[in-house]
Amino acid sequence: MHLRRASSLTAVLALALTLGLTACATTVTGSARPAEGAARGAEQTTSGKAPSTKASTTGKKEDPTGAPTTGTKPAGKVKIGTKKKTEGYEDCDILTPDDVAAAIGAKKAGEKGCVQSTEEPFAVVLFMVTFAEYEGEAREIEIGGNTAYEVKEKGGDCSVVVMLTDDPDVITPAFLASVTPIDTFDPCQVAQKLATKAFEKIPNA
Repeated sequence: MHLRRASSLTAVLALALTLGLTACATTVTGSARPAEGAARGAEQTTSGKAPSTKASTTGKKEDPTGAPTTGTKPAGKVKIGTKKKTEGYEDCDILTPDDVAAAIGAKKAGEKGCVQSTEEPFAVVLFMVTFAEYEGEAREIEIGGNTAYEVKEKGGDCSVVVMLTDDPDVITPAFLASVTPIDTFDPCQVAQKLATKAFEKIPNA
């Protein structure tokens, strides 16, 4: 769903959190498992529901917590130019409010965390280390030499999912940056900037 401009950013954030962040471009059901140490904050923020990401066959499966999830797994071989760690750090601390504001070109940044907001222009951003699954049409791109996917919703929201590793034993092998524009700007361009910045900051494996 695409949020329209509200009378105040507080109202918009409250709505986003109430809806379990369905304002994000990836409208995938299920539970994501953020990097080590971030699970508590991310799961509380998203009420236990987080977008997932992966691309080719759709269908129900169960995540490690036992919750059913649906999604599309990326088809074909994933290219990994640089392997990145998927745990051992707080993924909600990867991007600072200044990083988010700079990517959007906003005059005012919000509070740090996996869900952040900006003003002038108004936007809500979600990011985390998560599954590699998404729903909807995706455009394959590259970030840092690694396969990534840009997923744009009809409502105008956009997500970029960048693969951190091709290790089949890693449950959450991707980084997700999802942007909900409340004012008018290109959310996919911003999502790519955020994913690129995060990729640079995530430690190499």
